[in-house]
Amino acid sequence: MHAAIVAGGFGTRAAGMTAGRIPKALLPIGGVPIIFRQMRVLKREGVNRISVLAGHLGEQLELALAPEAESLELALRIIVEPTPLGTAGCLTALDLDTNEILLVYGDILFDMTLAPLLEFHRRRCALLTMVAHPNDHPRTSDLIVEHDGLVEAILPRGQPRQDDYRNLVPAGLYVASPAFFAQIKRGAKADMIYDVLPALVASGAMVAAYNSPEYFRDVGTPARHELAERDLVADGVATLNLSNPRPALFFDCDGVLNDEPGLQGAVIPNDVKLLPGAGTAVRRAREAGRLTVAVTNRPQVAKGFVTFEGLSHILGRLEALLAADGGVLDRIYFCPHHPEAGFPGEVPALKIRCECRKPGTLLLRRAFADLPIDQRRSALIGDSLRDIGAARGVGIWAYGVRTGYACLDRERYDRENGVPTVPDLMFDSVSEAVAFEIEYGALAAPVVSAIQAMVDGGSAPLLVGVCGRSRAGKTVTAHAITRALTEQGLACLHVRLDDWIVPAADRGLTCSVEARNRVDTMPDVVRSLRAGERVSAPGYDAATRGTSQTVTYDPAGQSVIVLEGIFAGHRTIRSLLDFVVFAAVPVELQQARFTAFYRWKGFDENAIKKLWRERSVNEWPVVDAQCDSADIVLTPGANYS
Repeated sequence: MHAAIVAGGFGTRAAGMTAGRIPKALLPIGGVPIIFRQMRVLKREGVNRISVLAGHLGEQLELALAPEAESLELALRIIVEPTPLGTAGCLTALDLDTNEILLVYGDILFDMTLAPLLEFHRRRCALLTMVAHPNDHPRTSDLIVEHDGLVEAILPRGQPRQDDYRNLVPAGLYVASPAFFAQIKRGAKADMIYDVLPALVASGAMVAAYNSPEYFRDVGTPARHELAERDLVADGVATLNLSNPRPALFFDCDGVLNDEPGLQGAVIPNDVKLLPGAGTAVRRAREAGRLTVAVTNRPQVAKGFVTFEGLSHILGRLEALLAADGGVLDRIYFCPHHPEAGFPGEVPALKIRCECRKPGTLLLRRAFADLPIDQRRSALIGDSLRDIGAARGVGIWAYGVRTGYACLDRERYDRENGVPTVPDLMFDSVSEAVAFEIEYGALAAPVVSAIQAMVDGGSAPLLVGVCGRSRAGKTVTAHAITRALTEQGLACLHVRLDDWIVPAADRGLTCSVEARNRVDTMPDVVRSLRAGERVSAPGYDAATRGTSQTVTYDPAGQSVIVLEGIFAGHRTIRSLLDFVVFAAVPVELQQARFTAFYRWKGFDENAIKKLWRERSVNEWPVVDAQCDSADIVLTPGANYS
């Protein structure tokens, strides 16, 4: 394949780094000229011939590039334009092939797999395919408006925009079919974004947009150059290549990233108000190597409240607000359908029962097909039981937040979808949930290391107890251990002893804390699990403090069973357990978590204070007694509860 690197121009933005003495293509990134990094990626991806379209100080390039091209076994031609003709005008100097030519801007640090790009270009029968991606400054970037992979408009930066548009920007790479070059007037100055592309799109030419989650960064300014060098040091460039599956973190939108707009939902961009910390949370997830993907039901389209174009502006507003805090979503997948008719102005074709409306799983399955996702290590954050049901449907981890519907929409879920599932964990906010997603491995590491040394591959499972005070982080710790072990290939079962709690209405005035937690039944439960026998719990609903459906735990085939509850290390079962963890946090943090939890349950402040005093006297001393016989004491961080 033939690639052309566009390395002309005066390098005005980079003048502070080049001092005007070297062409910007030779600007070092991590000690290596950027054009060398480009050539190495291109050679790896099957390019065997490179043309460099040079301008200012271009005579330096042949001497500098020849040894690198020879070592890479690349045919090299340097073309120095006598007069600057712009990012498109310079292309007429190329020797044209009968095949496509890859066009690369010389100030882009990138790492990508070319084969899927070429396959996309050919499948679309495109005259030109633009490589595109979301970035962290869409309001000051050139934007691409596309539908189903075909470009509908180019919005150059600096030109007035009345609305926010979807966050999709040119990456500085293109695949050009031979016929494309006939669209450029020889010898005339022309810019790709301002001149050629808008004219092509207006003429109806097939211009495609290939949205890639791989690494692309313009390094032409000192600030972006610094970011690129930091990314190289952190191994954040090559790891984003499509050949490297990554965990994805899926986000619901309304109630998770932005305020729940009410029963009608968001119908204009001004309805979108970010929840505190949402943009930073998305940024942290992406910096930690997660693909960040939003999946959202948008029945307003089917109901006729908003058009597809209007929805694009609404989602564009969300992306712009997130990006202002560095939060970039790799994709947004939405369902425009609604199953019930009867709305004035509704769209009949969209009033259907579909597989994409959560808890349907099609949105998630589309993401798995489009992106290099490691499904086994992926998770979803939602505020509705619909979100949790969708995550369960594809077998990924499911986390709830106490914003929006706060996963208290059981009645709505029961009516539409049957018996709901429950989240793996509940968090106060998306910030807390992301903090756990990033840190769960480190939290679980000491216990996982000890367990791995104890597992002998025998038929009997290893039994691990995780105990501690209410709101001390037991559930978070137990789930972190379960998730880490599972993702390392060990079959692991998380047994929640809270499923045996006596409902509040059935407790007498003299019911002790041990009786409330049915401690007397736990030895039989533990022995049954050790013997590989199923056990059934009566079920307990933490939100209502009442009964729930019966919960059955099947230990068959499990290597590790994690029992979690305030008395999971109780003296009556301690000798039956192989390892015990005691979760403990400073009392101030525990009380803050306790207060937030019981607010979620609907308690007023006086009732919360009264309950705290009662637990301090009647419960904590009995629970703390387990600490002395624990194998390890863990302190879950203050970032999550």
